[in-house]
Formats: sequence, structure tokens, C-alpha cells
Amino acid sequence: MFYATTRNQTMILALDLDDTLLRSDKSVSLANRAALQRWREHGHDVVVATGRPPRNVADVLPVEIADAPRIVYNGAQAFLDGRIVYDNPIPAADVRFMLEWTAQHVPDWYIGLEIEDRLFVNRHFAKSGPFEVADLMSLCDMPAYKMLFFYPDGRREIGPLLAALPPTTRALVTPKFSLVQLCAGSADKANALAYLVGLDERSLGDVVAIGDDINDIEMVRCSGLGIAVENALPEVKAVATWITAHANDDGVALAIDRLLAMPTQPHSN
Repeated sequence: MFYATTRNQTMILALDLDDTLLRSDKSVSLANRAALQRWREHGHDVVVATGRPPRNVADVLPVEIADAPRIVYNGAQAFLDGRIVYDNPIPAADVRFMLEWTAQHVPDWYIGLEIEDRLFVNRHFAKSGPFEVADLMSLCDMPAYKMLFFYPDGRREIGPLLAALPPTTRALVTPKFSLVQLCAGSADKANALAYLVGLDERSLGDVVAIGDDINDIEMVRCSGLGIAVENALPEVKAVATWITAHANDDGVALAIDRLLAMPTQPHSN
């Protein structure tokens, strides 16, 4: 099901994209590409694990891992061989509740829903990437993999919003962006990764995870070995076993070379 043929003698590299594999200009260095090729040649596997929606993944993947299984939407969905094999959207009742709450309490905020690999927003605003303006209440009964709250400036108080969230949801707040991402309560990269590798009768103990942001914490903490790039948030570094170099300085390549030089593979206790 994955690339390797010798089960339990290979490692699975779970790899975040932005600011981990991808440099700040969204490119992949030649050193990282060569290291990924060496990784695959040694019979090891790769799983891409990103917060991006499916539509924004293929164009940034190097050819060396273009066929890798993908975890998207911060762990709300996973693809294998182009098919959805894991699906964990936000409950429709929670989407409706939060739409009603924001309309009452923060009507000037911009709200987005990720539905069927399309971003719908409540009104037009200056945002990069494609989106469609729509009446979100008319869409809230469809599976939504992310609910996005874009506040008009970076100084807004988000405490009331976080306090209003239904208990069946989880919020991701990173200092990198002026937004709150809402997902299903059990939607994270670690849960999606455990399901995905479990299809091949493997576990998170077979996984080496590399990441940098809030949405990588569970994956880095729960894998057999967790690695943070130097530019990672302190919360990610706190749960990592290793700190590798900055994403702009080939941190993934250096981590791969260190892994390939290990006499034994990392595995959970």
C-alpha cells in the first residue's frame, strides 16, 4: 500500500510542507530533493502532512514525492493513490452555530468554509488565492473541512471566539497568520497519520515526523521520532526529539541524512 515492501524494517517520513520542506519562497531545495530521492532508494516511505487544501498541494511537491499519500486540511482528510481514505469534517451543527455566533458578535469578520476543495467566503476581501463569495448559511449542511475566521487586523481579541467554540471542535491559532482555523475536534495530523499507516498494519512508532507549526505538534509528539526545524514554533520544539536546521537551510535533507546514518531505526517504546 505504501512504497516499501519490507514491513517493519522501514521508516515512514511524515513531512509538513510550508516552512518545513518548502523554503520561505515556497520552493524545494536541490539538497532536499536529493535527500528525498535517497530516502526512497533506501526503501523508506513518505507521507505528506499539511494544513493546505488538496488543490494547493500538487503544484509544490517535488517529483520525488509526487505520488506520496497526502494528509490535508490539518488532518481532516487523507488521500491514498488519489482516493479519499480518511474523512473527518466539522459537524454541520457546529458550522451553523459558529456562523450564527459570528454574525451576532463579530459581523465585520471575514468567514470562510472549505467545502469540496473550494473556499467559500462571506464577502469579498483582499486575499491571495481563489475563493468564491457565497451565502455561507446555505452551505453549512455540507461537509466542511475547515472553518476560517479572518479578523480584519492582527490586533483583534479572539478570546470570546475561542470561548464560544463547540466542544466537538478544535481551534488552531498560529502567530504566522491573522486567522483562526476551526477543525473537527479529532481532526489532527497524528490521528489521520495513524489511520493511514494502519492500513498497512503499521503504527506511529514507525514514523519520523518533521514540522514547524501549531498543527504539527501532535504529529511530532506522537510519532516514533519527532523532529522540528530550527524555525519551528517553541511549542513544536518542546515536543521534538531533534532540532534540525532551518527550512531555508536544508533542514529536511540534514535530518534525512542523519536518519539514514543511524544503525537502527527509531521506534516507539
